[in-house]
Amino acid sequence: MATIPGSAGLPLLGDRSYDFYKDPVKFMEKNISYYKNRNFIGRFLNKSTVFVGCNKTLKCLLTEEADKLDLGYKMFMGDIYGDNILFTDGLDMVSLRESLCLLFTPEAVSTYQETIKHVVTTFIHKIDTENPVCLYQTLKRMCIEVCLSLFLGIDFDTMTELTETIVSLTTTHWHGIISVPVNLKLPIGGASTFSKALDAKAKLLDIIQNKKTSSSQNFSKKIQEVPKGDNGIFVNNHLLLFTSALVPKALSSLLTSFMIEVAKQKDLQESILTDKGLRERYMLEVQRMYPPFFGGRRVINKDVEVNQQKFVKGNAVVFSTYATHRDPEVFDDPHQFQPQRWTEKNINDKDKLFCFGAGPRCCVGQKLVWCIIDTIIDEMLTKFKVSLIDEQDLTHKWLPVSRPKNKVLVQFTEKDTSN
Repeated sequence: MATIPGSAGLPLLGDRSYDFYKDPVKFMEKNISYYKNRNFIGRFLNKSTVFVGCNKTLKCLLTEEADKLDLGYKMFMGDIYGDNILFTDGLDMVSLRESLCLLFTPEAVSTYQETIKHVVTTFIHKIDTENPVCLYQTLKRMCIEVCLSLFLGIDFDTMTELTETIVSLTTTHWHGIISVPVNLKLPIGGASTFSKALDAKAKLLDIIQNKKTSSSQNFSKKIQEVPKGDNGIFVNNHLLLFTSALVPKALSSLLTSFMIEVAKQKDLQESILTDKGLRERYMLEVQRMYPPFFGGRRVINKDVEVNQQKFVKGNAVVFSTYATHRDPEVFDDPHQFQPQRWTEKNINDKDKLFCFGAGPRCCVGQKLVWCIIDTIIDEMLTKFKVSLIDEQDLTHKWLPVSRPKNKVLVQFTEKDTSN
């Protein structure tokens, strides 16, 4: 059995958190090159941590050996979200998933389609076609409106004041997720970012409590009908999760990367609209190269051997979706955008993408995510031709959610439908 290279170093002094957060791509690539291994040990958040950039290793950890890992988010995000599916393990996790999965069956998702399409088409008709617009901000706002309309029954045309209040609160709440979790209110200087986020959470839960009882919206009714749906905390905390900034940011991240690649291919846009196979290959390659979240965290609860390396109980695992998706053992020319790879060497490798996790902890809402994404792509490419403004910096930033580092401007031009 091979030893995972690297060292956790001394507490505090050996911590690598700053280097990771400063540039996670450089951090992973530098250490993979130095150790000549796609997995290595370091100290992160002052805890001995195995960083995983090997695709084969990550797949095994998330699937076959998933029961050897506990989720590693509660100590950082538990106060911000309250108890929900993100923070449960063992039998509690299984029970929660069984309840939540009922909300995302193909039959259930089909009942949400009318709301999704109405919000998307209404929004698209308001897009400025006279001037270039910021692609990410446009898509993020559309995804916010979809999520709040779907999950809470918010009408953005008639509830203007309430909608802007919720959007502002979700932004404040999100800033708490990416801040230091210290709840301070100082007599001079105001409250900490984390404290403000907790206040925003409380206000959002009040709105959720009111909307779930008064709304006739399909989803808010369904969540109260599933097992555990009579538990107010279960319902409210999961509605908070679904309506928080987390979901719209993930959706708009994928959509932005997809539309940038589509905008580069003016001659292919009609084919991407009508050819579902071609569109799927583009989206698979977008997921591979531009996953919305750089990675995830777990804590090892039992010694386990994976890919001839020993993972020791008590250590954390930080896996890089970015690095595993660019593992040259799986993907040739890993830094090149090549949709055709999904009809060639990688035709059977969809299970080696981890945008939505894998195994028993994979995202329960994937079917709904794809319903929203497909609807937005269909409606946008049906109505518009999309072109990038010349000479823009298209490089990505990766934390907290992947998106272009700078504002990427596109021109939406209405298609001539007179013929």
